[in-house]
Amino acid sequence: MKLGDLPLGLLACLFGLAVIFEAARFPVMAGMAYGPEFFPTIIGAGFCICGLFLVSGDLRSRLTGNRPALFALEPALHSGKAVLRAFAVLISVVLFVLLVKPLGFLLTLSLLMLFLLRSLAAGWRVSLSLAVLLPFALHLCFTGLLRVPLPRGVIESLLF
Repeated sequence: MKLGDLPLGLLACLFGLAVIFEAARFPVMAGMAYGPEFFPTIIGAGFCICGLFLVSGDLRSRLTGNRPALFALEPALHSGKAVLRAFAVLISVVLFVLLVKPLGFLLTLSLLMLFLLRSLAAGWRVSLSLAVLLPFALHLCFTGLLRVPLPRGVIESLLF
């Protein structure tokens, strides 16, 4: 699926405005020149500016007689495999959110990576090795280097 520049630009502007309005609700920090709303406001303004560029480019091309499509279906999505692969990614994200607390980070990520890699047509050797090694590497980076606590599960209780 492909959105044209006009709807994508309008979405970017709406998102940028939502970020700016939400950042305006952040509490003011006494004695600070810049509060917590400063960087989100800059990011929201950037989204608005990019959205305006997209909208103006689309409107300019429409005025010259070119009619770009507002919405188009990619040719690759006409095959059933491509649609199933796209849904596999969405299902994996939802399952990760639902299963990470009860099963823990390592087991959940390993199972979902194996599912995703196999559904994206990776070989068994590559899928198994990545599904085992990458979650451990990410776990060490987050818990060891960044000191970010991750949900503990069965495997983490046995190993750490």
